[in-house]
Amino acid sequence: MRRKKILVSFYLLFSILLFSQSGNNEFRSTWVITWNWISPDDSMAETQDRIIDILDDHVGANMTSVLFQVRQSGTAYYNSSFEPWGYYSGYQDPGFDPLGFAVEQAHLRGLEFHAWFNVFACSSTQPGTPAYEHPEWVCRDRDGIPMSSYRALSPGLDDVRDYTKNVAMEIVNNYDIDGLHLDYIRWNEYTNSSMMDNIGPEEETRIIDGIISPELLNELENNRSGRYLYDIDHPYSAGVPGGFGSWEEWWRWSVTTFVDTLHDSIQAVKPFVRLSVAALGKYNWSGWQGYGTVYQDAALWFNEGYIEQLTPMHYHWTTADQFVGMLTDDCPECWEDHLQPGIGSGRLYSVGPGSYMLDNYNAWDNHASIINTCRTVPWVDGYQFFSSEQWDYHDYWGHAGDSFFTSRVKIRPLINNNGEAPEQPELILMEIDSLTYSLTITPSNITQNSWFAVYRSIDDSIDVSEDEIIHIQFDSTLFTILDEFNGLQDYNGQYSYSVTQMDRYWNESLPSIHSISDPIPSFPPTVIGTDPADNAIVNISGPLQIQFSKTMNVESVNNSSLIISPAVSSTMTWSDSNHLLTLYLSEDLDYNLEYSITLEPTITDIN
Repeated sequence: MRRKKILVSFYLLFSILLFSQSGNNEFRSTWVITWNWISPDDSMAETQDRIIDILDDHVGANMTSVLFQVRQSGTAYYNSSFEPWGYYSGYQDPGFDPLGFAVEQAHLRGLEFHAWFNVFACSSTQPGTPAYEHPEWVCRDRDGIPMSSYRALSPGLDDVRDYTKNVAMEIVNNYDIDGLHLDYIRWNEYTNSSMMDNIGPEEETRIIDGIISPELLNELENNRSGRYLYDIDHPYSAGVPGGFGSWEEWWRWSVTTFVDTLHDSIQAVKPFVRLSVAALGKYNWSGWQGYGTVYQDAALWFNEGYIEQLTPMHYHWTTADQFVGMLTDDCPECWEDHLQPGIGSGRLYSVGPGSYMLDNYNAWDNHASIINTCRTVPWVDGYQFFSSEQWDYHDYWGHAGDSFFTSRVKIRPLINNNGEAPEQPELILMEIDSLTYSLTITPSNITQNSWFAVYRSIDDSIDVSEDEIIHIQFDSTLFTILDEFNGLQDYNGQYSYSVTQMDRYWNESLPSIHSISDPIPSFPPTVIGTDPADNAIVNISGPLQIQFSKTMNVESVNNSSLIISPAVSSTMTWSDSNHLLTLYLSEDLDYNLEYSITLEPTITDIN
């Protein structure tokens, strides 16, 4: 292939970009599973560093919350008085309390912490686990034979419901969590088929909830008699439990009773703790679904107020059209038809894309279109992605924070929590130098922790619905933050600053009296990279790329202001928010000839 050398020289002027954020209420999170943050081979310091890295990644993506797994397989990843330490801590104390540490570190970063709690799936038979200590609690098939792998406790047993509620309430009482997130909140999906045999403890632990194989679904549909849907007190041979018209009615009642009772217990001690559930992605339609397959009536819980937030696992869908169809367009096979009372009561519903499924189907880039399309559904309050592991693999955090999650946001407050917004806090703005300001915030109430949102606007007033949030803080005392500019921002005027204070329900105060900065210097743009680089040998057919430090005025860049010498015609396209210019050559460059590209002073950024 013929290659050639190209010489590039540049001359520039400057201009401005106006930043804007559309909407300031949105739940954003990922599921963080145990094996992504703890390993028996890691030291205490290494585990703590990993937790910090995960939380920093969430901040970098401008997320609001983290769904952090703390109970799995009937084992604990915190100081539990009920259950032993889990498989991924080597069944031993890791030298610190991971839950306490993670809650503290999340709050230091302005993130909500939701304790992810696997409910009835209790496969571990380590000493101290419920399946070991109480084998009579394990689900049974029609012949009365208990599960021998993938063990699940029976929601139909009073002792199981009481025990599991007490395990959950120990977390609520002992830790300053913002939410309790229930997974495997349903009857199990297993049968007495041989495909369930010879499963190791790690394989059992690592099974992904939310979707099943076609083989297992076929087994569920064709081996009804082999389902583990009975228990020691409610054998199949005794018939439908008294007071119920069918087994299905009793199965759903037993899970609903647990959710309702746990919710009442939480409300009695910490009513601000949001109870959410990882419901199956399909409520009551087509094959693998919550209502008819595993007897999970998530819509009922949402409508009756047994939960504050519905967070389904929407792993079946990989395109924007499929998501909006599942939510609202494909009714009756949609969620909207079943949620109207809960939507009317203002409860939170957030969409759960399976990032691992998008990865598996080579649809990773669909994240943005899925998010932006779901934003058109008025009752959708945000997103939780499964899982952080795929986001790590794709190094997606920074991209998300620079694109579809462009600034920090708040959680929409629940309209039925009877909460009153705090009094407005005080703000003192101080110039340290022309590019740095300190903001000192004094809470209106220092007796309890609150959320704070720091706003910045180019207007002389603050709109808490639209103006940019530059910082979220969780605190109860006076604190100071810095707003530092690098001179590359696309605005060189004055900013208005204000702060609001929110209670644990996210009820928001009036903005503080706003403070105004001096004009902020914005330096001329520069070329920060080219492909090819200066004096590089390149393919004669291009393309050529120029990376600018600021958002450019694309109309100022044309064949008169960007000159290739000797002359070659080209087509220009822009990307990276008009920071990256790509030149597609209309003809091949001549072999063994030096070319230059000159940018004239008439080229500006967007002001």
